[in-house]
Amino acid sequence: MAVGRDKTRILLTLPQDLKEELTDEAKGDNRSLNNYILNLLLSSEKRTENDRD
Repeated sequence: MAVGRDKTRILLTLPQDLKEELTDEAKGDNRSLNNYILNLLLSSEKRTENDRD
């Protein structure tokens, strides 16, 4: 699978139970696991920026 020029891949190691929990939450949100984690990180980043203001 190709990755866009503005993106990069990383290897992430998670405990199995956390991966299963995140996968279930992603499915409930109709997202892929990758998209769900990305959404969580971006949402966290926005909250952090708002806290600085």
